[in-house]
Amino acid sequence: MSDNPGDWLKALENIPPWLGGTLMAVIISILRVIYDEEETSTVRTCLESMICGGLSLTFGSAVAAMGANPGWQIFIGGMLGFMGSHTVRRLAMKVLNQRIDKL
Repeated sequence: MSDNPGDWLKALENIPPWLGGTLMAVIISILRVIYDEEETSTVRTCLESMICGGLSLTFGSAVAAMGANPGWQIFIGGMLGFMGSHTVRRLAMKVLNQRIDKL
């Protein structure tokens, strides 16, 4: 392994966007759970990070299916990591309830 920062940057540039977005969601969600200090058990931290990573893959696939730039997958991963799975679930339920009420 090289200690040259330029080599590390080249390696990071070669990561596929879907993997970068997933890693971004996992890392940020771990840091967010630790920072919140509400419930920092290892199990909760691992589960939250895996859920955010899965959500990132799902939303990233939707972005790719819509034909958007793959760079958006990294943005979505970071956004989901910051928001957390609980907030995403709450927002999804709110939107779904509004749609159902219109029927």
